[in-house]
Amino acid sequence: MKIGNGYNSYLKAIQKDTTPKETIKAEPLKPRVNEAAVKVEISEEAKRLAETTIASAPSAKAQEIKAAIQNGTYKVSAENIAAGMMKAMEVQGAGSE
Repeated sequence: MKIGNGYNSYLKAIQKDTTPKETIKAEPLKPRVNEAAVKVEISEEAKRLAETTIASAPSAKAQEIKAAIQNGTYKVSAENIAAGMMKAMEVQGAGSE
């Protein structure tokens, strides 16, 4: 019994299919003429939201932490992280009862 992987029959099928394929020719782009200019209006609510976003920029404390991280001087307290994790697990455990 001969067992093959079908590779040879695949190659033969590809070799038989030598018919030329049609190529699609793209038409050149035509310049658009007499289009009205696009006008964009920003609503008052969007302006107010942008101002709020700017006002809620990172605080001085956040800026200090960012600078410390970039300088490589930021120290992570394993005790504080562990305490926060324990508190979060207690809250989750209390909520599942």
